[in-house]
Amino acid sequence: MDMTGIRRKFSENEGAELLEAALVLPILLLVMLAVVNLGMVVFASQMAEEAARYGARAGAVAQSNQDAVAASAALSFATTTFPIGAPSVTVLSPGGAIGSTLRIRVTYRVPNYLRGFGALFPGIPSHEFVVSGEASMRQEGWLR
Repeated sequence: MDMTGIRRKFSENEGAELLEAALVLPILLLVMLAVVNLGMVVFASQMAEEAARYGARAGAVAQSNQDAVAASAALSFATTTFPIGAPSVTVLSPGGAIGSTLRIRVTYRVPNYLRGFGALFPGIPSHEFVVSGEASMRQEGWLR
């Protein structure tokens, strides 16, 4: 094969490579964005569990106003570890008496970055992701 044949061979493939890249690149970017969004949801779920556990522990060892201490500690932990998810804290059981149960729920609303692609690809959720974590601990203390 001479030089003109090699040049002709390369010039025929240039258009095909550009077309393949134009078709594959948007799909690759969409998959990468989906992986990042899924990672955020999993991380928010883990941090919701940790924040609830942290708040429940802080409330369980507090000697007064246990539910407020637990909610404040859980919200502080949740906002510092994952501020993107707009965390909220709910006290399910306030504790208070020695041996009673203090129960906390931390909920994150994680934004869905794939929301705009729902019209193009059916099956992609169009709402934000809601994950929550709960923890309960017995109220500690001593008898007076």
